[in-house]
Amino acid sequence: MTVHIKRGISNCYLLTGEGGSILIDACGRSDASFLYENIKNQNVRLILLTHGHPDHTGAASELARRLGAPVAMSREDAALLQNPAGEALRAHTVAGRILKLATKSIMGTGKNAAFSPDVWLADGQDLSEYGVDGEVIALPGHTKGSVGVLTGAGDFFVGDAMFNLLRPTGPLVYENREEMDQSVGKIILSGAKRIWFGHGKPMPVEKLHPFR
Repeated sequence: MTVHIKRGISNCYLLTGEGGSILIDACGRSDASFLYENIKNQNVRLILLTHGHPDHTGAASELARRLGAPVAMSREDAALLQNPAGEALRAHTVAGRILKLATKSIMGTGKNAAFSPDVWLADGQDLSEYGVDGEVIALPGHTKGSVGVLTGAGDFFVGDAMFNLLRPTGPLVYENREEMDQSVGKIILSGAKRIWFGHGKPMPVEKLHPFR
């Protein structure tokens, strides 16, 4: 079962299986209390961060403290927790260039509370020990350490490896365009049934547009 939690233009997801729940992304730092009140009774066994940007990680340390749950992310994005603007973002579309300007402001003000992840994620990692039928999928491009979660039921939580704002696309801003394109191709060919984005509404895979 998936609960979609929307905060501004960012999404968090509570993924619940037979043995517990995983919170996928933690939205912004100011969202901690709201998120906690909505998930405190859901046996959250892991807070999984799809990448290191503060609109996805901001509330992680506070939620970890309140819930007693470990935080997991890719080691490749660890430096972003200390310096969210440390890696230059690129864009090749008009919408992306506009977002890039806005993102600079977000990175400057959206500081993460200092913390170190408890679990380092790896491509293909089985999440069943946290009560959920799913695995970690490496989706680099938006950031070096971007990951998603693909469940046995065919739900693919892709973080910012794809956006669905005006329409589904690859990430409008990214660190590496070639890796971004490869990751979007991986998502489309994954066999998933439904895509859950870090920004925008979920969508069946067959309705995805070509990414550019």
